[in-house]
Amino acid sequence: MVGPTLLSLVLAGLAGLLAVVKRLERADWTKPPPWVDLAAAVAFACTAGLVNDADPGWWVAAAAFVLGLSGFGLLAAVATFSLFRLPDLELMATTAVPLLLGFALHHFLTVGHSAAVQIELAVRDSTRPDARWRFAARVAPLVPFAFVLGVPMPGGDLADTGLRLLGAVMIAVYLAATDRTRAPLLRPRRWSARSAELTGALAVAVLAASPVGAEVVAGWADTPELIGWGWYRALVLAFIAFTVIATLIGRGIAKGPVLLLLIVVGSVTKALVLAALVLTASVVLFHPVSDLLVFAVVGALPAVIVALRSVRRAAVNRQLGDSGLVATLSEVSRDRQIDTWVSERVLGGAPDLSLPDAAGALALRSLTNERAHPPWQVTADQALAVAEDLLAAVDLRVDRDGLVDEQLDRSRLAARGDLALWYAKIQGERGNADLALTAAKTAVTTFEAAGTPVATALAWAAVTDHAGADPDLDVVAEIDGWLAAHDLPAAARRHALGSAARAALDRGDTATARDRLAAARSTAVTAPAFAVAMRADRVHFGATARELYTLMVVLERQAAAAGAAG
Repeated sequence: MVGPTLLSLVLAGLAGLLAVVKRLERADWTKPPPWVDLAAAVAFACTAGLVNDADPGWWVAAAAFVLGLSGFGLLAAVATFSLFRLPDLELMATTAVPLLLGFALHHFLTVGHSAAVQIELAVRDSTRPDARWRFAARVAPLVPFAFVLGVPMPGGDLADTGLRLLGAVMIAVYLAATDRTRAPLLRPRRWSARSAELTGALAVAVLAASPVGAEVVAGWADTPELIGWGWYRALVLAFIAFTVIATLIGRGIAKGPVLLLLIVVGSVTKALVLAALVLTASVVLFHPVSDLLVFAVVGALPAVIVALRSVRRAAVNRQLGDSGLVATLSEVSRDRQIDTWVSERVLGGAPDLSLPDAAGALALRSLTNERAHPPWQVTADQALAVAEDLLAAVDLRVDRDGLVDEQLDRSRLAARGDLALWYAKIQGERGNADLALTAAKTAVTTFEAAGTPVATALAWAAVTDHAGADPDLDVVAEIDGWLAAHDLPAAARRHALGSAARAALDRGDTATARDRLAAARSTAVTAPAFAVAMRADRVHFGATARELYTLMVVLERQAAAAGAAG
């Protein structure tokens, strides 16, 4: 291995300083762990020279990682600070880097998966830390370019520099896309997520810049199987596997042991995709090798594509945690967080009422989904109460401040319609068909008043699902009247016609069902066109455009198989 570079030492020092801060933030000096950490740090500081003179093996690195994972942040900091006095590659590779990686993972798991920690953060004033970490998140995508410009490449030409800059663009896009999933969160969860994830990113940067990263790059260059088409095939296979598994899990297709197996395999493939991104950083930012630059840039593509495609879904999944947090807080803390959310996300710019939608999604998942949502385990009624409280707080602020804003009023109406649609789904799962039908009708009228045709069409589908609760209801006539009264986008028209076909089938009218299904199928709509129509609605749907489009087509096929085909 080559010795530590000045850049790797500086990055390690920053990571060590951050480890001290994060360790002291969470230290409870009335219990033994902080004292043990402090004693270990002092002991290491006194014996660092002996450690440097020893010949540590892999077991030392494993032990260091376990200690970091156990929360020994002070020890991790002292180990990294010792590098400035003893800049030894073995000390960095087998002690400092594993400690930093372990502690970063410990901090991430503690902040993201501990209800007690998140409740504690929610009762504090988060204004200053939120501002600091927002600044850090905005600067982070620019840092890779500084590394490219600051780390010379011996013998490199303009083409090599261009490839390195392209790799930096890939990393910057990934960092920016990831931060977009944090932006809608409640303030304490937003800054704590940024803190944990950027701390991890810094630790990974230390790994990539260290002698370990240099050794990995050298090993890659000496492995013919991972150069050329072998590398591309591995990337494609990992990307396809991750995408397929994520689709199966996201759509709830897999159940029981199969679901558990998919989660495990999906986690492995995701780790491989992220490892390729780390390898990209090692090559293009810190240890440039001309023959590897193209492979390194391509290696970042799977992670970047996944990040860009999953921004909305990842943000919703994070907001499930927001909903669970609000449901668990005391009344005072709950009101404070909701009031801050109204100020920031609803009145602070373009109205963003995605959180009530996430609360509705959490309510439904608590009834139907086998997957747990740690650290929150809330009931459907608790989650629905959160959605009601959020919308009530918006209404109260609008009335109190006398706000007149057409866009805000439309967003409030759409959010009410969305919540009614969640109520319909939940009551349907509970077997309360009459309540489900009432909620679905409310969703139709509310969405129609908000001027959201695609959302209204989805509500008509819910009415169709529960129309059996009212024998006198003629859903086909109702949908026909709505279609005749409005100039609708093709996506909304086709979806509603499909619902009319299903409603006709349910009452045994196959002739009408065939007519409506034929009309639906003759309405040309693609998945991208469906997405455009959804965006025009500006409603926070509980599914992606592709998922809703696919469901529409599947329902049409089922109707055809049931006798509606001509």
